[in-house]
Amino acid sequence: MKSSLKSILLFSLLCLSACHAAPKEPVLKEGRERVALCQSCFWTGELRIGAIEGVMTTQAGFIGGREVTLVSYDPKTVSLAKILKQAKADGVASGVYLDDPSKLKDSRKITAYRPAPLHDQKKQIQGTIFSRLELTPEQATKVNAFARGNPKKAAEYLTAEQRAKLKG
Repeated sequence: MKSSLKSILLFSLLCLSACHAAPKEPVLKEGRERVALCQSCFWTGELRIGAIEGVMTTQAGFIGGREVTLVSYDPKTVSLAKILKQAKADGVASGVYLDDPSKLKDSRKITAYRPAPLHDQKKQIQGTIFSRLELTPEQATKVNAFARGNPKKAAEYLTAEQRAKLKG
């Protein structure tokens, strides 16, 4: 009996740690650049920054104890300057981290980035019909940006099969 109880407890602990585990830092795809933007709430950062055309993915995380949104973007579609202008207007860029801080005055190097736990990622999707779907990181970024304020726009980023699953 004691062996069964130990097995159950071990299994419970493993499940609990998996639920609170942080995702891995995303691999930067070829042709993309990244920026980490500090703000008081990375949920708002993912929401606002994810809506910008040319932003490919966002991830909630931390640098030096500060909440940041790690952003990958296509520099052929959107400039860093445009992302920063919009992010500052939305109040989600109180600090800027880059892989190469020589590109922007007063920016710092992205170091010691740590992703937030899974339950803190893509918070706008949670509790919506979209949470039933398996989404690519790119889809999740865009759906998260529009899931609550404009669900029709969010659905534009889904495949036909995903949209059918929402109806079924």
